[in-house]
Amino acid sequence: MSADMQKKKAQEVILQQFNKLRQEQRMIAQKVSELKVDESEHKLVLDALNEVKDPSRKCYQLVGGVLVERTVQQVKPNLQNNNSKITSLINSLEKSLEVKSKELMDYKEKHGIKVKGEDAPEKEKKDGAAKPASSGVLVN
Repeated sequence: MSADMQKKKAQEVILQQFNKLRQEQRMIAQKVSELKVDESEHKLVLDALNEVKDPSRKCYQLVGGVLVERTVQQVKPNLQNNNSKITSLINSLEKSLEVKSKELMDYKEKHGIKVKGEDAPEKEKKDGAAKPASSGVLVN
């Protein structure tokens, strides 16, 4: 194999690893977003149940796809517990998202990867003189 082919193959491997890291970051961010929606729904239901004066009043809860009849007194503690678990999971995922973002940035800097449309035009204007082309990888 020639040196050119080896270099091209190495760049492809770098690009694949970069795209894998980006995909992982996106998946974590999507999960955080979904959990935030669940958290807001739980808070909405809890607020509605807090306004109910009679703790023995009937309410319905969806459990595993089955609608179950219970009382406010039975449902409220479960919702509070679920809400606190969701909140802690969101915090945990946000920390892991920060770690993944840092890992992605470090990888980008290490391999000189430039993402199309990511660099601000002001930065290029401030540099003034045109820079020689780098041997980095350009990602769409």
